[in-house]
Amino acid sequence: MQLKGIRAGDLVAFDSVPGPETMVTAAALWALGAAAFPFQSLPDGPLPAHAILQGVTGFMHPEGDYIKAATTSGAPSGRPSPVASLWLQQRTGRPASPLKEQQFTDILERSEKRFTLSTRTSLALTSLVQPESLLDLWAVLAAGGTVDLLNDYDTLQGHGLLQHLGESEADLLIVPATLPQRLGASSGSVFAQFRDIVVTEPLDVRDRTVLADAFPCAIFHQWDTTTGVESMNEDCPASS
Repeated sequence: MQLKGIRAGDLVAFDSVPGPETMVTAAALWALGAAAFPFQSLPDGPLPAHAILQGVTGFMHPEGDYIKAATTSGAPSGRPSPVASLWLQQRTGRPASPLKEQQFTDILERSEKRFTLSTRTSLALTSLVQPESLLDLWAVLAAGGTVDLLNDYDTLQGHGLLQHLGESEADLLIVPATLPQRLGASSGSVFAQFRDIVVTEPLDVRDRTVLADAFPCAIFHQWDTTTGVESMNEDCPASS
């Protein structure tokens, strides 16, 4: 990356394809003191140009070239580009916001205290561009835990997902928004190895019941990702 011209303080946009490659790219940018701005493009679609237009320093092409932007405003929405940060997007369509190193350190310390991440295995189904990935991916790895990275969650057929859930040694899971619906289509499946389930969005009665039946041995935690880990509420779906 240094040979391609990336320097500390740069804000580098890149396509966050599912898989370890995205994690390696973001970690390498952090190590250089640069900021990572991952985004997701549509399969077989054109390369998105909006990231460069939003003010990043440059774009990491999937083939490896680093394309510098002609003009920059420093960061998305005109905010200063932070050093060694990861820009995340909320599902509500709000502009991307940076997670600075100190914020991540706070999340890591509080998550380790609450979940003992250094001894855990998480099943990473969340998107790297969303705040949930800070816990089930980055914090677990930073603490010395293990991540079971399921690359193709969104496209994996129902029986394949159930098989992976049943065979995984993971005991920590952050619930993607679509998981209750996918589990509900295959009622009767039980995954007793999971000890902690983190829910980040409000659930209706049906979805709560589906999760309670599928993960009968787990403690459920409700997390508003705009707040710290310490504000999580223990929340049993079956009792609400």
